[in-house]
Amino acid sequence: MERCDWNDLPAILTVEETARFLRRGYRCVLCLCHSKNFPAVRLGRTWRINRDGLRRWLEEQAGNGGR
Repeated sequence: MERCDWNDLPAILTVEETARFLRRGYRCVLCLCHSKNFPAVRLGRTWRINRDGLRRWLEEQAGNGGR
């Protein structure tokens, strides 16, 4: 997979785009969307993930050992 700069990503990601970026499955990201601190919002029947919120969330996960 090519290296990707955060600014190359759209400001709002779909579950599929997030899964591809994180190299995780669709269901894994969908479970994260239901987590309290994950930067996702439900719009009708779909989920959208904020790019900048995702970056902060990943940094927080790395900072506390992934807990």
